[in-house]
Amino acid sequence: MYRAYASPSYSNHWQESCARLLAPLTLWLCVSVTLRYGYYGNCRMVPGPSSSHLLTANSIFVQQIQVIDSAKKGAVLHGFVKKPELSLETNWNVSKDLVVGSYRQQGFSLWLNKGSRIQIRWEVPIGNSSDLIVLLTKGEQTLKRSLSSSSNSLSLSHPTNGNGQAECIIEEDNSYYIHLVNMNPRSIVMMLNVNVSSKMYDVTNAVSKCSAINGLCHLKLHFPRMKYVVLTTPNNGDISGWSVELSFVARLATYVAILGLAAIFICLILKYLGACDGEASVDSTVEEVPVTETNPLLQEKRIQIDYGTSDEDPDSTMCSTSEDLYDGKICVICYDEQRNCFFVPCGHCATCYECAQRIIEGENKVCPICRRFIHKVRRLFIA
Repeated sequence: MYRAYASPSYSNHWQESCARLLAPLTLWLCVSVTLRYGYYGNCRMVPGPSSSHLLTANSIFVQQIQVIDSAKKGAVLHGFVKKPELSLETNWNVSKDLVVGSYRQQGFSLWLNKGSRIQIRWEVPIGNSSDLIVLLTKGEQTLKRSLSSSSNSLSLSHPTNGNGQAECIIEEDNSYYIHLVNMNPRSIVMMLNVNVSSKMYDVTNAVSKCSAINGLCHLKLHFPRMKYVVLTTPNNGDISGWSVELSFVARLATYVAILGLAAIFICLILKYLGACDGEASVDSTVEEVPVTETNPLLQEKRIQIDYGTSDEDPDSTMCSTSEDLYDGKICVICYDEQRNCFFVPCGHCATCYECAQRIIEGENKVCPICRRFIHKVRRLFIA
């Protein structure tokens, strides 16, 4: 009579390999994205004349800030260790003659700090006065949204007898947008006057500064205390404003250190979880339990196929000269020492501890019984 067992499946081994690759691949992706973009992202703003915009950029994470002023109107960056005070005030005035097309709108963007005051005056022909809307909104939102929502609308006025004005005090640091909407089927000519009393940050105590008068400048942030930056613009009389782009360059050493610590932390967690998964409570008075090749510690289903017929009891065909081996007491590798350990996670007890160490230290770390991948070896202490 012959006995044959179904060949072991390697699906578990494949899943374990994928799980081991998942952690380094995820870490590599996080490293790539973080080093490319950092904690701070690029931003674009339209400051307007005589503006003073406070930014927060921690020098631990940011090495320098790059300013791109394509219009070359003189934007300046100032770096501070302590937060500057919003204690200065400047007045500026702009007057413009505008032509607003029929069913069209024009707009101007300004950055204003809390406590600033803005006054808008305009003059239009008397016949077209009822067809002009002047709207001041918080944030650069579309005209449709501005007209449908009054939550961000600060001033909505119609002129009287060709003249009109609107005035408000700014209660929050933000970008504000002036909408001029012509609802007349004909174009109109209007005179717009904007008078602003703007609150400014005191930049006299700046640690460093750079000017983008040539269109580009770099402000280096001194490590590790510098974390406040103020962007200022001159009073050039141009209410149309211009676009300024800020790029934050990440401090590479900080991100490498943080990601290294994160990798160590993840490895410790995985090691701890693996230890808990394979942990077995061992007692010096554990009762001996017979363990054979067909009866491991962790029971597994096996397919047994018998070839031929026999009237003999299968258990009676054991070789009497190898009784200890078939009784599950002798190591199946060296045939010398007793079986005194088992493998994790399959749970088979088939070798002595020395042979098990040779298996796990070799290239083919698989159980000699089920051919599953071995994670650890645990001793058995039998009283």
